[in-house]
Amino acid sequence: MEFLLKDKKIKELLRKHCYEVLEYLIQKKVNFSIVCNVRRVKFEPELPDSIRGSFSDLTVFILAGYTFESLELDSKNLYFEAGFGEENLGSFVTTPLDSIVQILLPNDEDLRADFCVFVNLFATFAELEQTKNGEEEGIHSSMKALLANPKNKRFKK
Repeated sequence: MEFLLKDKKIKELLRKHCYEVLEYLIQKKVNFSIVCNVRRVKFEPELPDSIRGSFSDLTVFILAGYTFESLELDSKNLYFEAGFGEENLGSFVTTPLDSIVQILLPNDEDLRADFCVFVNLFATFAELEQTKNGEEEGIHSSMKALLANPKNKRFKK
């Protein structure tokens, strides 16, 4: 399994398949849900910790109504606007396609279960790879944040 986690071809195949399924559903105006590795999802503006902290590692986003109408898709990301929490705080959401674990269609006959039309189990491991590749980037952004405060300019070398 580990060699497949590092295989760029399988990742590209899964991302392409995810894109094609999403593109078809959007084109046909079919509401759906996605299960995502939420650690890779970006929110603009950032959600308060009280809301962000309530998400589990794998979080379901229901894409219907206004959220569905706001959908945009490119070869790497799915974008949408959604409201979160009791206050329905609006945020623009960027979901990398390789962070999508499942695409689900609602089952109108049985409200307890949805139909799964796409699965990418590799998305559950995406953070491990991102952490390894992003350590240097994380250090750089931490330093940038530190130096953004004028009082901390003395730390710059």
